[in-house]
Formats: sequence, structure tokens, C-alpha cells
Amino acid sequence: MSRPVTADEANPALRPGVAVRRVAVHDLGDGTTMPVADDLQTVHRMLEESFEDHFNSYRESFPEFTQRLREDSGHRWDHWWLAIVELDGEMVPGGALVSTLVPADEEGVPGSYVDYIGVHRRARGRGVAKALLLTVIADAAERGRNRVGLEVDADSQTGADGLYRSMGWETAYVTQSWHKDLHLRP
Repeated sequence: MSRPVTADEANPALRPGVAVRRVAVHDLGDGTTMPVADDLQTVHRMLEESFEDHFNSYRESFPEFTQRLREDSGHRWDHWWLAIVELDGEMVPGGALVSTLVPADEEGVPGSYVDYIGVHRRARGRGVAKALLLTVIADAAERGRNRVGLEVDADSQTGADGLYRSMGWETAYVTQSWHKDLHLRP
């Protein structure tokens, strides 16, 4: 799915009780920064736990997760987001979003792509997914990008495709996946 981005989307209003922030970074002293490990681990945990009930879910270790994403040519640490939600008077992690830079289109303008978005079960129904999506749209607008893309399972148990459509995403293409269980002898 894809949606256009306009400059006026740079300052979204989020639902009360939900906050979104980039993963924290620390300065290495040479003009470069690195993300704080605790935040990266929280993103990983939020995504792992959010997808536990997904039909094709499998556990991926933290080192595997970060290595795989770092190998993506569009990877940028400043495209990792954490959602914090108020639950029982306490602010706790409620979801995460990892996006990447998409190469320029035929007009020469790059875009953003949502690699992963996950909302923890304890935070669902509180506007966390919408807040994360509004944040990545605003980030794209601030960077002068013209679109944000993502993929979704048409049979998502959470109804994610409906949320995406309500926020302006349109289907760009459809694929079919087939799965077969194999029982192998040890």
C-alpha cells in the first residue's frame, strides 16, 4: 500500500495518553551518534510480542533482528520509533515502528517505507498504531519525501488494512502467499 505525503502533515495531533519518540541516541564524541541499546531492545521486544499471534510468526533473536535491518540499504537508525502509552497511570512501551528510506521515484523524490509496525496486545485500541503512522507520515513530510509505503496481510486479525485505508493508503499491488507444512524425520 502507498499514500502520498504533503508538507502540511508535519505536525500531527496524537490521542491523549499516547506519545511517540525516536529511539534515544548517545553521542560518540566524534560527531556521530549511536542508538541506545535499551531502546533498540525495547523495539525488538515490542515487535516480537506484537506478532506472537501472527500466522507466520517466528522468534528472531535481537542480534539477528538488528543485523538483518542494518543490511538494508535504506536503513537509518533515526527511522526507529517507540510508542509509549498510559496504562493504569503508568507510561509503558506500547508499540514500535521501524521504517526505511525508499529511493527516489521517477520525479526524483525519495519516500519512506514502514518495514515493521507492531502494537503490543496490552496497548491495542488506544490509538497507538495511528500515532505511530502519523509520526512516520510527519517525519516523511519534514524530510521532503512524497510518499509512505507499507505491506499488510489482507486477513490481518487486527484489521490493520482498514486503518491504513482510513488514513489514505491505497493498494499498489497484491500478492498471494502459499504455505505448506512439512513433517521431516529427525
